[in-house]
Parts: sequence; C-alpha cells; structure tokens
Amino acid sequence: MSNNNGFVPTLKKTIDDLGITANALAVQARVRPLTIYDLCKGKSRQISLATLNDVILALNYFSQKKGVKKKHSVSDILEHVEAVE
Repeated sequence: MSNNNGFVPTLKKTIDDLGITANALAVQARVRPLTIYDLCKGKSRQISLATLNDVILALNYFSQKKGVKKKHSVSDILEHVEAVE
C-alpha cells in the first residue's frame, strides 16, 4: 500500500521488531506521539529532517539498549516505491 508520492511506511515493522511501543519511541525521540502514529500508518504529509534524525537516534538508542547491532536509517521509517503502471 503506497502513501503520498509513492512512500510506504516501514516504522510499524521496525517498532514491532524492537519490541517497543510507539509512545516509548515518541518519548525517547522527543516528538509528539501522534507524529509517530501518523508515520506508522502512512498518514504523514511531511516530516522535517530534524524529526527524522530524532526518530533514527531514538531507534538506535533502543537497538543498543536491547543489544541489537543495527544502525537504523530512513528506510526503517519509510521507503519510496516506484508506481506500477
């Protein structure tokens, strides 16, 4: 399911894989919980680079805390998918 401009949300899977809640991520990233919920559902119409950075840093924090050796990136939040015609 593609969102605006061909973007597909991947944050929900990332959160589930880490075993954390959207609210915990929002608190750690210091963003509104609604921002995280909208990103998970693909409802975000725009997102700032600063917010992306904060979410990635928070994901990395939880990964390190859980002993997961992964550095997260934008693709753990959303991906661009070419439209099929």
